[in-house]
Amino acid sequence: MADTSNTPQVLPTAPPPPQEVKVRTLKSDLASIASSGGGLPRYQNVKIAETAASRSKNMTGIITTAVIIVLFAVIVAIAVYFVNQIVLKK
Repeated sequence: MADTSNTPQVLPTAPPPPQEVKVRTLKSDLASIASSGGGLPRYQNVKIAETAASRSKNMTGIITTAVIIVLFAVIVAIAVYFVNQIVLKK
């Protein structure tokens, strides 16, 4: 029997989104209805600009910010604790 404990697990991934997506917003619907003289709204083609790499960078920034905030809160809590201890000893 083969030992598979050190074999990396390959998980299935979803295919990337198409480069062009049809989008409708209230603003685009109103503009479409106005330009067609009251006809049905039409979709507008939109290019997807954000890539997986840029989302990853954004997420890294969010995580870094969260870590900094948590560390700041811990430092403040420690400072409050020690100040409280000093005040109680007087």
